[in-house]
Amino acid sequence: MEQTLTVEATLRYADMEVKFTGASDEVVRALMGFLAKVMPSLELIQTLTLTVDAEELLTSLKGVIAFTKEGVVLTVPREAMGEREAIMLHLTRTYVANMLGRREKDSLPMAELLAVTGSKPGTVAARLSEMVDLGHVERMGRGEYRITTLGLKSCLDEILPRIKPQKAKTA
Repeated sequence: MEQTLTVEATLRYADMEVKFTGASDEVVRALMGFLAKVMPSLELIQTLTLTVDAEELLTSLKGVIAFTKEGVVLTVPREAMGEREAIMLHLTRTYVANMLGRREKDSLPMAELLAVTGSKPGTVAARLSEMVDLGHVERMGRGEYRITTLGLKSCLDEILPRIKPQKAKTA
């Protein structure tokens, strides 16, 4: 009686794990077939996935936010930005504070947004509604808002280049 050797192969990729068990030629065939089907899809999914690198975000926020014993604050004057920019930056500041363990929640209530922006309730509500429609901000509940990944990307690509303090040019 001939004994067949059983081989087990485990494939780990990102957060996925697949096991193949059987005769060596069957395992190799199944593994290669799986890779041929799945890898192009995974690579495509990776190229379509929107993420914001934490290091890039923090580096880009240099000169815009600062860490103090009271918390994370904006260092750009309120007059240097419009309502939309102010809301986005305060939500970004809150996201960063939460990410770094300096704040319990990554969202802000409407009352706090009104206080930090100094804008009228109708104006802030209108800007938030626009940003929710764009997918830049998510409404968390009654009067509570947080920035989305798309919002962070927009902040990095559009808002920060406009409001970030420019280094003085030397003659």
